[in-house]
Amino acid sequence: MERSRLACTGLVLSLGFCGLTIARAAEATETLATSPSGAFRIESRYSEPARAEQEPIGDIWLVSATDPAQQAKLPKEAVDSPTDDEFHFSPSEEWLFGLRHVGSGLRYGNVYHLLKPLRVEAIGGQRSFNDLVWENCIRLGALKRDYSADGVYAMTAFASWSCDSSRVLIRLSGGEEKRDMHSGFLYFNTRANKFEVTDYSRKLNKTKATNLAGAEPIDPLPSEAELKKRFDTLDQQLNKKYAEVLAQTDKDRVSLAREAQREWLKERDAGEKFYLALFPAAEKSRRRLQFLGDVTAARIEVPVEQWE
Repeated sequence: MERSRLACTGLVLSLGFCGLTIARAAEATETLATSPSGAFRIESRYSEPARAEQEPIGDIWLVSATDPAQQAKLPKEAVDSPTDDEFHFSPSEEWLFGLRHVGSGLRYGNVYHLLKPLRVEAIGGQRSFNDLVWENCIRLGALKRDYSADGVYAMTAFASWSCDSSRVLIRLSGGEEKRDMHSGFLYFNTRANKFEVTDYSRKLNKTKATNLAGAEPIDPLPSEAELKKRFDTLDQQLNKKYAEVLAQTDKDRVSLAREAQREWLKERDAGEKFYLALFPAAEKSRRRLQFLGDVTAARIEVPVEQWE
């Protein structure tokens, strides 16, 4: 009798452990991004649905690299809303800009505040950040039409973080057709918790050129030596990322990736000239290094599949 009880107990425990193994196996984890310093990683976690006809259930988590027990789930606007799939950390790693594909010609954005102890707060409160950025884009004159509200092509895109993490430059594009899109730039100021435009962003909104855009910092710029060291480091990281992109690209598409990088360099150089024209001669050397560092950091974070 005692042996029977022990056998039954062992069977129950075995089934229990088996169930745990199956549950764990059913959850797929993928690292989507890593912060510039490597202190954080962003993971997507998808669980298999209970029924075959259901979609997988997914969440995005921010995880401490040094202490994986410290983790926080990114808020979602609704239970059935798509999850972000592209991420851009601020240089301070206190802020995060996330983007997600919503539908054909539709891409939404979010700004998150990363707090201590580790938790994530979505900017906008009860309102969608994407709705707020479009509303303020119209209010501030960056665009004349709210394409998002009109139900046509409407794309939210990341341009750049400022080197002091005080501003994120956002690009909004929309139109009736993809080949005829209109774009406008505006900032979200993380310190004042508000949207804003500057002389630089107004000039960006008037040009039809495809120059790269950088974000203006609020704080005084660091020394030229510090800015040069930062840019040199980022330039090395970009070269490494470019090599990885070529290695992961199908052979018949490598030429497209190379051409895309050459085009990016042209747009970077044109954007640099456009940006420097706003500042006095005494600042140009530091402003140049600041701009180059900011747009290089943004390029490094572009997903491999978007390099072409």
